[in-house]
Amino acid sequence: MATGLAIHGKGNEALELLEVMEGSGIKPNAVTLTGLLSASCHSGLLEEGLYLFHLMESKFGVSPRMQHYGCIVDMLRRGGHLKEAYEFIVRMPVEPDAVLWRSLLSACNLHGDVAVGDKVGTKLLGIQSEQSSAESTLKSEDYVALSNIYASAEREDVEMVKTGNEG
Repeated sequence: MATGLAIHGKGNEALELLEVMEGSGIKPNAVTLTGLLSASCHSGLLEEGLYLFHLMESKFGVSPRMQHYGCIVDMLRRGGHLKEAYEFIVRMPVEPDAVLWRSLLSACNLHGDVAVGDKVGTKLLGIQSEQSSAESTLKSEDYVALSNIYASAEREDVEMVKTGNEG
């Protein structure tokens, strides 16, 4: 139900569902919490989503997983809180994947945040350089995204990024 409400942008109703569950003595599991965080995200309920995330382990006994971290990053980036999203990813107790970084890089491009975009791009390109050449298409997409951020800010190092010459 929480996921269905999330899909339809009914975040408040999803959070009310949590109250009903608690009133009935039912603790949400990891899947339900993902749905509730997603509902918060898609409804712009940043404070409520962050509050729920911080209660996951202490109140519900559910350790956050990558999908929960992803929901928080998505909430922060949608709200334009890119610096906070970057800091959240860096502090995660699990290794962030390229998808999370790429999502934030896209938001930096959308919001025109060159400073955070530069940091995110550097992290993402570092991850890509550790991967095999078979995945080089992913690397080129990351260079293009980073060069777009630089170009929108009229930075002189756009050509360096476009050609893949980092040094």
